[in-house]
Amino acid sequence: SFNSQVKIFEDKALVIDMENSLRCISIENGEILWTIKTEESLLRSQKKQSLIINKNFVYFSNSVGDVTAVDIINGEIIWQTPTQSSISFGSTFFLKSSDLISDGNSIFFSNNNNQFFSIDLLIGTINWKQDISSELRSALIGNFIITITDDGLLVVLKKDTGEIIRVNSIFKNIKNKKKKNFKPVGFLIGKRHIFLTTHNGRVCVINFKEGKIEKMLKLDKNKLQRPIYFKRSLYVAKDNS
Repeated sequence: SFNSQVKIFEDKALVIDMENSLRCISIENGEILWTIKTEESLLRSQKKQSLIINKNFVYFSNSVGDVTAVDIINGEIIWQTPTQSSISFGSTFFLKSSDLISDGNSIFFSNNNNQFFSIDLLIGTINWKQDISSELRSALIGNFIITITDDGLLVVLKKDTGEIIRVNSIFKNIKNKKKKNFKPVGFLIGKRHIFLTTHNGRVCVINFKEGKIEKMLKLDKNKLQRPIYFKRSLYVAKDNS
């Protein structure tokens, strides 16, 4: 079984299976051209693993927190960077990492273990690490990274140093009894607003400058997927439908 995004490079498809192996498959005939095995987890992650492509290289994360760079042409590992301690047994059982993003020089991602990383794209060294807990795909705007934490904090960082320059509590005006249901799922950033989907079927329209909710749309009672922008419209899918 596969458990990742799918990336296409020329006539090849790249995908990660449930055993944390990266497979390169010929689009023409379905033949497996090469396989890269990484460390397996005792528990299978329910979150899809992430891949990005830069030039002739693919960079991917696995369910135990390793990030690996591979040459797509020959299937050779260029570097591999563990982000979780091997001393603490079981620390990666429930690890959930965000999608990888890159500015062409560094890779950025976070996890639910209160860690946000910047990793050098060329050699795999960790540039910086911040104490931020988020499973959500972050966004790059100029020299800044924007993310939303699992408990609803809007955080802006400098991408070169990891310095936190701004934090806003998005759900601060929601009553405490209801706040536990407003778990963030994914977001997109527009010109002046952030559009955030939640586990309880809401789309929150957030004023980016002030960091507060201007409007809340109730679309469902259950989890919504990360919104998608296409031709001046926002599309939102419900979970499993």
